[in-house]
Amino acid sequence: MIGDVLTSSILCENLKREFPQATIHYMVHAHTTAVIENHPAIDRIIRFDPILRKKKLKLLDFINTLKKENYDVLIDAYTKIETSMISLLSGIPKTIGFHKNYSAFAYTHPVKRWTESKYGFGLAIEHRLQLLLPILNGKTMNDLTHKPAIYLTPEEREKAADLIRQHGLTPESRPLMISILGSGANKSYPAPYMATFLDQIAATSQHPMLFNYIPKQYEEVKKIYDLCQPETQQRIHLDLFADSLRGFIAFLSHCRALIGNEGGAVNMAKALDLPTFSIFSPWIPRGDWAIFEDEKNKSVHLEDYLPEIYKDKPAKQFKNESLKLYQELKPELFRDVLNEFLEEIS
Repeated sequence: MIGDVLTSSILCENLKREFPQATIHYMVHAHTTAVIENHPAIDRIIRFDPILRKKKLKLLDFINTLKKENYDVLIDAYTKIETSMISLLSGIPKTIGFHKNYSAFAYTHPVKRWTESKYGFGLAIEHRLQLLLPILNGKTMNDLTHKPAIYLTPEEREKAADLIRQHGLTPESRPLMISILGSGANKSYPAPYMATFLDQIAATSQHPMLFNYIPKQYEEVKKIYDLCQPETQQRIHLDLFADSLRGFIAFLSHCRALIGNEGGAVNMAKALDLPTFSIFSPWIPRGDWAIFEDEKNKSVHLEDYLPEIYKDKPAKQFKNESLKLYQELKPELFRDVLNEFLEEIS
C-alpha cells in the first residue's frame, strides 16, 4: 500500500545517514512510486510487478537479476511469501525481515515485532525501525529519523498552483483537502455522517474545500456532495482534482490541512508537514497508525467514545463488523475536537 511504502522510506533515510557512501535501492509495487520519487536517500527505485506474485518462474528470473547487483544487505519490510523467497534465494549475505513462523528461516536476522509502542512513535514507525537495529551498531530509535518526507520539485508545485488558479482559487487561499473516501467501504466514514462532518467544517472554517478522489469514484463522491447543505456545496470545488498521485501530492502541498478518512493521504500530508484530522475505521488499530499525534495532528476512533466495545479485544477482530460499528461513531461525538482543530488552523 502507498502509506506503507511512504512510511518504510524512513529505512532508506536512516541508512543513508549512517552509511553515506552506500548505494540504496528500494523495491516497491509499481503503483506506489509517486511518494518516493526524488527522494535523496534512494539511489534507485526497483518496481515490483504484481504478476510476479503468481508467476513463480518469472519471480525466479527476477531474483536472478537481483543477484547481479551483489547486495550486501537485504531489509524486508513486507515479509510476504514472494519477498521471503527473494531473501532466501538471492544469495545476499545479510537478510533482515519480520519473524513469521513459516518464513523465519529465510532471514539471517528474523526480527520479532514488539506488541506495544516503546518510544511513542507508533507501531507503524517502530516496527520498521526495528529492522535497522541489527546493523546500526547499538544505536537506539531515539538516534534515528522517524518521520518520512516527500520531495516535490519546484516545477511540480508550480504546475499544481497554476491548475488551482485556473479553477478560480489561489494557492494563498490554502484550501482544505478532504480525504472523502477510504481505500474501501470498511475504511470510509458513512456518506450521511461525512456530509454532516463537511457541514460542520463549512460552518466553522472559511477555507475552500477540495476532494481527494479519482474519476471512477465520482458518483460515490457526488452522493456525499448532494447530502451537504447548499452553503457547504458552495465551498466545495468538486471539479478540481489531480490526474495522478504525484499531481495530488503537489496539490496537497498548497493546502492548509488534510481532513477526513484515515489512510495513505493522511500519511502523505504528514510527510509534507501539514496538519491532519483523521477519522479511523472502527477496525483499524489506532496504536499502529496514529503517528505524530500532537496539537497539529488529531485523530478520532470509536474506541475514544465507546471503549467498552474493545475491552480485552483487538480492533482487528471487528473488521467484518466495521460498517455496523461506523454507525456508532456519530459526528456529534467529536464535534468539539474538530472545532478545536479548525480553530488551530484558521
